[in-house]
Amino acid sequence: MGLLDRMRWAVSLGRGDGARGAAAPPWQNAALASPFGGSSSSLAGIVLADVFGLNEDVIPVTRDLAMRVPGVVKSRALIAGTLSRFPLKQYTGALEDPAQPAWLSRTDTGQSPQVRMLWTLDDLLFYGTSLWATQRDSSGQIVDALRIPWDEWELTDDLEIIVQGAPARADEVLYFEGPQEGLLDIAAGDVRASLGLKRAWSSRVRTPVPLMALRQTVDSPLTSDERKELANDWDVARRQGGTASLPFGWELDTPGADSPADLFVEGRNAERIDWANYTNLPVAVLDGSPATASLTYSVKGDARAELVDISLVYWAAPIAARLSLDDVTPAGTRIDFDITWLSGPEPGTANPAAGD
Repeated sequence: MGLLDRMRWAVSLGRGDGARGAAAPPWQNAALASPFGGSSSSLAGIVLADVFGLNEDVIPVTRDLAMRVPGVVKSRALIAGTLSRFPLKQYTGALEDPAQPAWLSRTDTGQSPQVRMLWTLDDLLFYGTSLWATQRDSSGQIVDALRIPWDEWELTDDLEIIVQGAPARADEVLYFEGPQEGLLDIAAGDVRASLGLKRAWSSRVRTPVPLMALRQTVDSPLTSDERKELANDWDVARRQGGTASLPFGWELDTPGADSPADLFVEGRNAERIDWANYTNLPVAVLDGSPATASLTYSVKGDARAELVDISLVYWAAPIAARLSLDDVTPAGTRIDFDITWLSGPEPGTANPAAGD
């Protein structure tokens, strides 16, 4: 059984229709029910952090943690969500070949070409590399391909590719390298910083005046329990809104009221600019704004042109280059994304993605 057949079997199990009563082969340890791969351990870490109040600084930066950052989620949607909609085509020079390889637009696996590309781009964004399992005919031409979940394979120090614990032959896989290191490597600190800003912002929303001080100006007959009750009343009023009274001889100071709210607004905008830079996206498409520009129509129009001509090409080019090598396409031909619909002056409304 070839590698793609093994992975196809696993994906079928994930859909619930693959085994057809047959026992799992000895190499199959678990069904690949999700394209995320085995993320249960990192998800468990996030749950523990929420339940026990642990700081994310003690938890490794994983994809699951990064996907809690809105700027990362939007960046992924623009890159993977947009590019995966557009089909791969084979070209000779600038002309589209009349006879297209069938595997570019269809598959016999449980993973459509669109999903295959979406998760390939997801891998490149977060990890910097991705891997496909391939099936070839007797002449060596690819007839089907399937993206392998990230945690199902590894690249050893000897540059050997291991899939589910077994070495893979060169003709069984396609290894993709992205245009940069993955976000989990180059932006781990910024993931933590974004989550810290998110926590601080949420705390400020819950308590607009984050710090208050009840100051006794004269001797007061309040007991220790009465002072605690007075402080609790003001805590409730601060969180929920309302009115609280002060006994004679007590004053209220609000040192936290003067803390600049603009710091959060500017910080959240600067955070989106950072994620735009990390992912090579125009700032405007992440709903951020440079300090000297407003989001006028012209700025948005420029951002759209930059998105198409620079940002998407940045992420698409390494994939197209790998698929244009001689072990995939015949000499003199190449494979690339057909984004003519997106780059035209008046985009249409039909979804150009290839069918299954």
